[in-house]
Amino acid sequence: MFGYDLGIDLGTGSVVISVVGKGVVLDEPAYIAYDNENEKIIYAGKRAYYLQGREPMNVSVVQPIVNGAVGDYSLACEMMRYFINRVIKKNIFKPRVVASIPSISTDVEKRTLISVLISAGARSVCLIEEPLCAAFGSGVDPVNPSGVFVIDVGSGTTDMAVISQGSMSQIETVKTAGDAFDEAIVKYMREKYSLLIGLRTAEEIKKSIGCAVPRENDISMEAKGRDAVTGLPKVIEIVGNEICECLQGEFEKIIAAAKTMFERTSPQLIADITNTGLLLTGGSAGLYGLDKLIGGALSLDVTVPVRPNLCVSKGCEMALKKMHILDEYGYSFKTKEEVRTR
Repeated sequence: MFGYDLGIDLGTGSVVISVVGKGVVLDEPAYIAYDNENEKIIYAGKRAYYLQGREPMNVSVVQPIVNGAVGDYSLACEMMRYFINRVIKKNIFKPRVVASIPSISTDVEKRTLISVLISAGARSVCLIEEPLCAAFGSGVDPVNPSGVFVIDVGSGTTDMAVISQGSMSQIETVKTAGDAFDEAIVKYMREKYSLLIGLRTAEEIKKSIGCAVPRENDISMEAKGRDAVTGLPKVIEIVGNEICECLQGEFEKIIAAAKTMFERTSPQLIADITNTGLLLTGGSAGLYGLDKLIGGALSLDVTVPVRPNLCVSKGCEMALKKMHILDEYGYSFKTKEEVRTR
């Protein structure tokens, strides 16, 4: 093999890279620890992620990708160069890359992301919308003419689409996802218990006891932080159904967007979706009861694939094998000559 073809799920919260024939080879948080004084990257990935909220002086922890778009160009290039080099090692041949993007990305955002990946070492780049990648990665046949409804709940955005014959009939994106859930928990703890907690603690609470529908047998955990009144350390016990209550507003935004998209969908595709059900993917798809909540609100059967957080990257890998089909819908690889790179 002279080089690698890479499928990259470049999300707000994580970067997942698949190699054709090998599957997922890298799954790292999309964080960088940056030395402000020397202007150098200290860590990328897990070490930077766990440093957030614990940064020493003159060090900042940054997410270069915000809501699926490039927030800091130079840091995004450095982060992706680090991850791509970890995968291809010392291979002298630059890889072709299929990368995922939110459904409603602008042309400027697309060109910027292509520029980042080419600057990071890619030979050419093809961008494909996240719901389409998620469907492919979940086993949906690209040539199947029946309609499939996909909701991909990531960290920065929730992307949803009705897919038929390898293309998207309807799309919708809301900037309500895993990060918004964490922020809602932080706000709830501050307002109800006068407890100040960090985003990492909020994420731990979400993963440990968070739920989208109330549990019959509730579970609890200790939440540790700083008392907003006294400034001293404080520990409280919180139960999962409280978290369910505080997240309902965020869930309602996702459901409302799905209902709005259904209003634009043809009756025949709605009939197909009634038969095939809904496919729920993304890093936040495993939240307890989220499939039941969405399925009940939309009157659909919901399927959550095994390891839903990897579906988009696997779909990018699948797209590399099916480019002869996607070419018919305008998807193609862009090179440095075709895209202005910095």
